[in-house]
Amino acid sequence: MIAIEQITNIDNNKHIALLDTSSISFMQNLKMKGLKPENVLKDYDLILIPEWVLIEINDALGRIDYVHTLINMGYPIYCIKEESYSNLTNNEEANLYQIVLASTYQLARIRSYLRRYVEKEDPLDMEAYEEWIQRLYDEWPISEEMLSSGRVKKKNAGEVSITILSEIVSWYYPDTKTLTIYSQDRDTYEFQRKAESNLRKLFAEKMPVPVSYKSNDAILFQLVKEEQISIDNLNDYRKDNRKITYSKEQDDHAIILVTELVDNKLFAKLVADRMVHIVF
Repeated sequence: MIAIEQITNIDNNKHIALLDTSSISFMQNLKMKGLKPENVLKDYDLILIPEWVLIEINDALGRIDYVHTLINMGYPIYCIKEESYSNLTNNEEANLYQIVLASTYQLARIRSYLRRYVEKEDPLDMEAYEEWIQRLYDEWPISEEMLSSGRVKKKNAGEVSITILSEIVSWYYPDTKTLTIYSQDRDTYEFQRKAESNLRKLFAEKMPVPVSYKSNDAILFQLVKEEQISIDNLNDYRKDNRKITYSKEQDDHAIILVTELVDNKLFAKLVADRMVHIVF
């Protein structure tokens, strides 16, 4: 596996990014075209890759090389093992189980597994988090085909891991100023939004740190705004029509949230509109 320094705590870091495989692949491709997409990462003092995501990164040599390049350039990229998440929650493992459960809300087979093999009527009777989370990954109930790397694909494992980590930071690190997930996978977006909604009952006395996103289109949007990309060359970097969620100020100054399939012609119009901000 790619060698990335592991950490077990995130204290005193105010600006945090979580990297998903899809964003790393996209930024790697932009780098190969002569751009500097890594500039979008300059505002963070901690960039985390969960170990489950790191396993996915290792399926492609190009991704491995690009992550090494980022580290050599001085970007504060670290790996964090899912088994270490208990350290991030002051060992409040009953709450951590609820975070995992909320993060898998839309995955019925994972939730059934947790209910059957992990959950106990009395939370004090549950196994240590480190033990059951490792077994969950080993026995992942929705594994799929064998990849060319020889690894069995564990469907949604990376998205779930990022969602869990984002919720931990959001609820347990209130001094965090920015918390941004870099991912093109809409499952991650949906998992996190649903998890936050469900956890508001558990953490009724707290206010979560808002979670923001940088999808591939949000990265392109920023690079065009910073004049690293000419809008006239957009077709070189954006090959497919993609669904985008964005906010826009109307004539009456009310803000609307729009989700629609966006081609490059519309994308160019959105970039030119100062009232538009891409959410995902």
